[in-house]
Amino acid sequence: MRKFNFQLPFFIAKRYLFSKKKHNFINVISLISMIGIMVSSAALIIVLSVFNGLQDLVEKSFNQFNPDYLILPKEGKTFDSNLIDISKLEQIKSLKSVEKVFSDMVLLSLGEKQTLTHVKGVDPAYPQRTGIDTILYDGFFDLNKGGRESVVLGAYVAGTLDLNLNQMELIKFYYPNRTRKNLSNPMESFTTLFLPAAGVFLSHTQYDEQYVFVPIEFARELTLHDNEVTSLELFLKEQSNSFSEQKEIQNIVGDQFVVKNKYEQEELLFKTMKSEKLIIFIILLFVILMALFNIIGVIGMLIVEKREDIEIMTTMGMKPSQIHTLFLTEGVLISLIGGLAGLFVGSLLCWIQQTFKLIKLGPDSGAYIISHYPVLMQPADFFYVLTAVVVISFAVSAISIIGLKKIKTNNELYR
Repeated sequence: MRKFNFQLPFFIAKRYLFSKKKHNFINVISLISMIGIMVSSAALIIVLSVFNGLQDLVEKSFNQFNPDYLILPKEGKTFDSNLIDISKLEQIKSLKSVEKVFSDMVLLSLGEKQTLTHVKGVDPAYPQRTGIDTILYDGFFDLNKGGRESVVLGAYVAGTLDLNLNQMELIKFYYPNRTRKNLSNPMESFTTLFLPAAGVFLSHTQYDEQYVFVPIEFARELTLHDNEVTSLELFLKEQSNSFSEQKEIQNIVGDQFVVKNKYEQEELLFKTMKSEKLIIFIILLFVILMALFNIIGVIGMLIVEKREDIEIMTTMGMKPSQIHTLFLTEGVLISLIGGLAGLFVGSLLCWIQQTFKLIKLGPDSGAYIISHYPVLMQPADFFYVLTAVVVISFAVSAISIIGLKKIKTNNELYR
């Protein structure tokens, strides 16, 4: 069986595209099509890269606060930490530390100010072992300052209480007492403890208004729990997105517990961000589709212009499939050149923004975590955009060459 020769259609298509034509109008239309595809592809890369930058910024903010793995009970709010063999968890080579945590909602009071928040009881060495002390905003991230128990508050909580770290007044902690109820004097139904404030942390997440850090023994004393915890937090020696340890951890803790990686802890947020990125990609893909439809006009006019050439090629023995491939290749080449040019322009503009940070978030950019639009280029985005351009251009070009069947050569219908 005779093999299909692609070299000849490709050679002729390349000559049609790059050689001088009699009618400059077709050249102009081809150039306009290329520019349209270039601008659309560049816009898609820029938007996706900015979105990647924002997503990376959000991930880093949450990852500073969230552990790599979180172990929670399937039922109930607390569990005895002795139910889990922590020594087996510590034998996992990639794990840096396993931290016991007791967390619950409490009422804080300072002067005449009050607020509801979550108290997070941890080991006094927790901030240093986990690196959470890097988000310290003011004061010290020290839960045992000078041998005395203390509290570190989120920035929003500190602002609500109108906290001044230099003041001597202690922060009051109120928690409902499970063993004592007095309807005549409701305040006696609460356990009340006091702590001085050591510092304020700022994570730029909702945790700034949801958590304050205290020693775990203080949290247990406040809530009247002995050896119980609400969760175990596991931290890796090196950051990883493979989550290869998750199955091993689940096997160790058993079916009574749930093991969540750092993305599953914020599942709704990250699923929403991925969905938004997909929607943006699809919307901008329609813009590219509109630009690619210009190819129908380009190939249509080229078929009319090259009618004599088609007759000559047919007379010389060129098969209809090869002539189809010729014009199909012409359309794909136009799209490919425009797409590659768009990727280059888009990556260049992204690099300029990354390097010089020219475009700011606005006149009040100082109120944000960063002052400029973050940009993060990912190779997968370039691959998807170029693949989409080639696939759509192939389909559009295939529609265009249907016009070939209406061209008469040697007084016969060309098929």
